[in-house]
Amino acid sequence: MHKSFSALVFVFFSGILLFGQGMGKKPTVDGQIAYEIKGDKLKIKAKCENKSDKALALTYKLSIAQIDGSNNSVSNSQGGKKELAPMESKTLSSSSLSWHEGSHVKITLDIYHKKKLLDSDTLELPAQEEKEGK
Repeated sequence: MHKSFSALVFVFFSGILLFGQGMGKKPTVDGQIAYEIKGDKLKIKAKCENKSDKALALTYKLSIAQIDGSNNSVSNSQGGKKELAPMESKTLSSSSLSWHEGSHVKITLDIYHKKKLLDSDTLELPAQEEKEGK
């Protein structure tokens, strides 16, 4: 009886703890990966918009993985910290890559506040679709 009562109390308080974690007001940010292809260059910008009414100290990680038509691969990872005022937008990072027919790139942007992931954006660009679309 004592063991089952202890287990029941534990489950009850665990449920309250889990329920309570979801009830807090979370800061709202919107991370975006913008790109432009000009000739043989792919220009990338990682952007963030603070949609909350509070200033936020954010950290970010921008990961880029590219494979060309000859199956050669290149990867790059950038990170840093930015302070964003309420309702402010900023460019977090920018990068430029060589871009050739048959290339494929996957770009991921993760934005954190106090080590908690707030937003993530992923962009994949196959060269064939981009050449046809532009």
